[in-house]
Amino acid sequence: MKIKLLLVAIVFCYSTQNFAQQTKKNYINNDETVKTKKNGLNISFGTSGFGVGYARKLNTKLNAIVAYHSLTIEDKEVDVSEFLDNDDVNFLGGVNSTIIDAGIEYVPFKKSSFKLAFGIGFLNNVAINGLITYKEGVEYGDVIVAAQDVGKVIINSKWSGTAPFIGFGFGRAIPKNRVGFGVDIGTYFAKSPT
Repeated sequence: MKIKLLLVAIVFCYSTQNFAQQTKKNYINNDETVKTKKNGLNISFGTSGFGVGYARKLNTKLNAIVAYHSLTIEDKEVDVSEFLDNDDVNFLGGVNSTIIDAGIEYVPFKKSSFKLAFGIGFLNNVAINGLITYKEGVEYGDVIVAAQDVGKVIINSKWSGTAPFIGFGFGRAIPKNRVGFGVDIGTYFAKSPT
C-alpha cells in the first residue's frame, strides 16, 4: 500500500516538457563568433495539465520562464478499491485546472542538463470534485438499507490565489540544440482548499 501511495505521489508531481529555441548571432568585428540561444518555447504535459511556455535566457545559468497549464477531466469513474480497501463503493470524479507560472530555472552545471526551478503559480481555477456512492445496499443485522437510501459523499475542493513552487529536473528550457526534452518533478505550496 505504501509503494502504491509513493507511486501516486511521484506521478502527481511529474511533468515532461519539449523545448525549442531561437538562435541569435553575435558579431564581433564583422565576424560571426558565437551563436547564443536566447529564447525558447516549450510544450508540456503533467499533473497540472497540458501547457505551453516561453523561456528567456538571463545569463549562462539562469532562464526566466512563463507558462500556462490547463487540464479538464469530467465525470471519470475511478476504481478506488485499492486505496479504500473496499469493493462496495463507486467513485465518480473530475478535475479542472488552470495555472499560470512565472519562475526561474537555475542550471548549476555547464555540461549537465540538471536544473532547479522555482517561482510562483497563479491558481486561477484548480478544482477536484467527486461523488462516492455504494454499489449495493448495506446490511445491519436483519435490516437491509437500499444503496440509494444509504446516502453519498460529495467532494468539492477548490484552490485559488498564488502558490510558490519548487522543483528539479533534467533538460533545459533553452536547449543547446534546436529541440530538447526534459523531465521535471516539483510541487506547489498551495493554501488549504475551500
